[in-house]
Amino acid sequence: MLLRFTDEELESITAKARKAGLSRESYCRQVLSGTEVREAPTADVLTLIREMRRVGSNIHQLLRTANAIGLVDVPRLRETIDELRGVDKLITDAYSAEGR
Repeated sequence: MLLRFTDEELESITAKARKAGLSRESYCRQVLSGTEVREAPTADVLTLIREMRRVGSNIHQLLRTANAIGLVDVPRLRETIDELRGVDKLITDAYSAEGR
């Protein structure tokens, strides 16, 4: 199938595809299939996600140690980890390919 666009339409599609971090063809396919295409996350958002996961992993390791020796309020610490995972999921869902 062949699609034809005006120069202005092609420039607009190209700009939107770049913002989404997609090729022009992939962008068009997603739009035509009814997928909501969002702008790609900035490097700062990706760094934030990695940092949150690192901190969550550290908390999990501390929780295991604390639970073994009985030094911390384990239920409260588990709640905090669950909250951190919830925030991580919100951010990831907002910027993942599945969320587009």
